Amino acid sequence: MPPKRNASSAGSRAKKPRPSNESPAKPPAAEPPGPAGDANNDSGDEFANDEERAAAAAAIPRNKRWSAVSGSANADGDYKFAIRNPAKAYKFVCMCRPPFVNGEEEEEDGEEVVERDGTKKSKRAKCDGGKTCLCDKPAAEHMEHPWKFTFAGKRKFFTQLTHCQLRSPDNFGMYTFNDHEGYGVVEVLQNMVLDFEEAEGNYKEQWAVCEALGMFLKTDFAGDLSHVDGADLIDATYQLIGRLFMSMLALLERKNLLSKDSEIKNLDVVMAIFLEVAHGARCYGFLEDPATEALGPAKDKKTWQPDYFDNNIVAYARKYDIELTGIHGLDKLIEDADADVDLPVPTSNAADKADPFGFVKGLKAYKKEHGGVTAFLAQTKKPNSVIGGDHLDITSWTSAKRKSKAFNEKDPLGKEELAALKKGAVLSLA
Repeated sequence: MPPKRNASSAGSRAKKPRPSNESPAKPPAAEPPGPAGDANNDSGDEFANDEERAAAAAAIPRNKRWSAVSGSANADGDYKFAIRNPAKAYKFVCMCRPPFVNGEEEEEDGEEVVERDGTKKSKRAKCDGGKTCLCDKPAAEHMEHPWKFTFAGKRKFFTQLTHCQLRSPDNFGMYTFNDHEGYGVVEVLQNMVLDFEEAEGNYKEQWAVCEALGMFLKTDFAGDLSHVDGADLIDATYQLIGRLFMSMLALLERKNLLSKDSEIKNLDVVMAIFLEVAHGARCYGFLEDPATEALGPAKDKKTWQPDYFDNNIVAYARKYDIELTGIHGLDKLIEDADADVDLPVPTSNAADKADPFGFVKGLKAYKKEHGGVTAFLAQTKKPNSVIGGDHLDITSWTSAKRKSKAFNEKDPLGKEELAALKKGAVLSLA
């Protein structure tokens, strides 16, 4: 989990001070689905104008998690619209750099970087959204470049940043309760877990969720989790995400896709990201329970520690000769991990419904223990979902509720924004 910091990388945002009564923050602006920029480049769309595209995106079946009017629903619909072509959605493309701070300090564009041993690296090239940098270039043409992700994974990651913006009272000139942003991040993570669950049977989409989850947990938004007054919830959320990722690796193993020559071209980077995510969470006091549980059927007599899933990541990497890469300080992370741990017995992991790392059972327990938290905090009378949903998405609230929390006692969303929301527009910071 990264600390809060001011950064200009794609996955970070400067933390604004809480707005005062005299100077409320400007609310997010309405944009048609598929906002411009490297993250959302949908060139080749067959629509004559933004209105036609918005209507097409709005026609995609709506998840029951969302409210009738919801920026989250629109962002989710926009994502599904963007990945409507599987051939494009699951093609690997480059990112010229990671969308998060990767190391103790983030160097500026064009700055010469000096390593700890005194050696110098070449100056970091400027990211210009693919005009001259590697962003969106086919990964097949740059296989030596570590930062490659599926179009879907990359798109889903940037969509989560929009979700977080919609759950920040600062962005709307409002005050609700102290931990709104932090619990909003929890809600965003829960929705990604539900996305993974609902994508069962589509391992490519499940992998895209894993890509987005890993990158997201390396951004400044994840720093809000350490400030939430509910450590048990955060700890349980991290462990659930660990189960999710390990279940993904077990699934890939069943499909013979866990290898250095896999069609999943970024196993090395994504596995390394989750390795660092576990380490980072532990630095904040999470994922420290040494408890063990059965790994697969009891007859296999295998065990694992859910809070130390990073050990199993390293064990999988060594078993299948996958050389982890990309993350700053990776050698130390690998050295500190205990790779001499159990992995699923192949015969027991062969069944389609095999769940050796207990993700399904863990999710059921998580819903029972932590379900309804964000709905309670938002004072939602009829929650659309047990976990996740859009309870803390301020655009899903009634105008009267927004007014009651606004510093100027006015709805921060004007008629234009509300009309755009109802038509499926995606709201983002102006």
